[in-house]
Amino acid sequence: MAIDFKVNTKVDGLDKFKKYIEYVSNIAKLSNDKKFQEFLQKKFLNTVNFISQIYLPDNAMKSEYIKNNQIRPMDNGFIIYNNTAIDTDSAGYGGKFSIALAFEYGTGIIGQNNPKVGAWQYNVKGHTDGWWYPSNEKDTNPIKFVTKDGLTLAWTKGFEGYEIYRYSKEEIEKNLPYWVKEYTGNNGGVGR
Repeated sequence: MAIDFKVNTKVDGLDKFKKYIEYVSNIAKLSNDKKFQEFLQKKFLNTVNFISQIYLPDNAMKSEYIKNNQIRPMDNGFIIYNNTAIDTDSAGYGGKFSIALAFEYGTGIIGQNNPKVGAWQYNVKGHTDGWWYPSNEKDTNPIKFVTKDGLTLAWTKGFEGYEIYRYSKEEIEKNLPYWVKEYTGNNGGVGR
């Protein structure tokens, strides 16, 4: 005994379903489309720069930070990162201090009281009041002095994190479907 099924492919619902499957298939092909990847890289980087412009205070490090938002292509996509750092030898810390991580999570007493992530060390030296950091004439901090060696220092208690990458991620997730439509001409096709 055999069971036979008859399917009428002219049924409106099945035709719509077939078009949807073709649309999904075309969208999946975009992951291997180099031009689409480059298109997304530009959109993502522009978003991170825009969020940085909005959330970071106007100070000497803002333009340096934005300039250092970068993209590194990977086999299966790309990474957006920022490697802005300053030399901290003159302040007695040794090595480099990541401005990128500090801007994301915060620093010092103020950052510690408004934590953005559990694993970040907000107050490495255990300051109870604040500390001096290397500065320059572009720094808008009004509390400064120049050492006998000519080094400009400014006083801080730290700052709350600006969460640039968290806000960028939220903005990217919100806009990604629109960018796919923009790239595909709003019809689900691949490429331009």
